[in-house]
Amino acid sequence: MRLFFVFLLAAVSVPGADPILTAFKTRYETAKLNFVESVAAMPAESLEFKLTPEQRSFRDWITHTAGMNYNACSAMAGTAPPAHSAGKAMTKPAVDQAIRDSFDYCDQVIRSLSDARLLREVSVGTRTILPVDTMLGYIANLNAHYGNIVGYMRVKGVTPPSTARAAHKK
Repeated sequence: MRLFFVFLLAAVSVPGADPILTAFKTRYETAKLNFVESVAAMPAESLEFKLTPEQRSFRDWITHTAGMNYNACSAMAGTAPPAHSAGKAMTKPAVDQAIRDSFDYCDQVIRSLSDARLLREVSVGTRTILPVDTMLGYIANLNAHYGNIVGYMRVKGVTPPSTARAAHKK
């Protein structure tokens, strides 16, 4: 897999450009906007709503995603995740702050990355990984988590942010 990314980087490399990181950032910024706007759109009284009793609540999906942000972004940086209290956020303002803080952390990490750094192995615990592998899984998980909360919003009569933006463009 590493050889593929090295080949890709060599094939599309432009002096001063980071095409892998640039493509990721576009998708990351959209995902970040989706989560921040979702928390803003969902009424406070619906934070504990679950589609079924066995599923996470809307709040739990947001705080779970915040925790994932810390874990994935620290892995991309090759560092231990920072201490955070995202899982303890209970009120709407606290949940909003938890997701924003986690994305702020990721923003810092992402600003420190380059394609070359994404293709350089780092140690995470007892494993050696390529940050680009984590990055690809991370964006897939952000989109999957957003897909989950879209159902929660629709059942509660809330238009998901991505749908609202698409309708506004027409």
